[in-house]
Amino acid sequence: MKKSLQDQDDATESQPESPNASAGRPRRLARYLYDRFIRLHGSPEEIAWGAAVGFFVAVSPTMGFQTCLAVPIAAFFKINKVAAAATVWLTNPVTAPFIYGFNYMIGAKLLGYPLNAVFFSSPSRETFWHASTGVLMSLIVGGALIGVVVGLAGYFLTLWMVRTAREKTRRIRRKKEQ
Repeated sequence: MKKSLQDQDDATESQPESPNASAGRPRRLARYLYDRFIRLHGSPEEIAWGAAVGFFVAVSPTMGFQTCLAVPIAAFFKINKVAAAATVWLTNPVTAPFIYGFNYMIGAKLLGYPLNAVFFSSPSRETFWHASTGVLMSLIVGGALIGVVVGLAGYFLTLWMVRTAREKTRRIRRKKEQ
């Protein structure tokens, strides 16, 4: 005997959702994005260089314009533009305070600027201008140094990931053909 649609709906509503059902969503999303990234067109080196440019631009103090900077740079050097655009999102509204704060601390240490804000102790236009140029210079110097480190690490990590994934795919295809 067939159940009516109403009985089927009632049965579906009464079944509780698995407590781990939503826990797997971030993992599935990460896996999907990883798979899409690995399958980008181009040589592993082009993809890795695109990622390196994206990582470098991501830690620069250019939030809001990062994609607009990374894609033309990647196009100029004839490397993967999609990889550059995707890796720029390392810096987002959640991670930006930590990345820029770290860049500021590194840049201020290198330039010899104090880590505390002078503006709050004596607020005026002159101290604001002087403090803002110090903060900007600290962000630029810290961002450039950290950008080179993160870009190089990102290059080698991405190169390894793409080569490994493509080799695994080749092995699976050869195995299926035999």
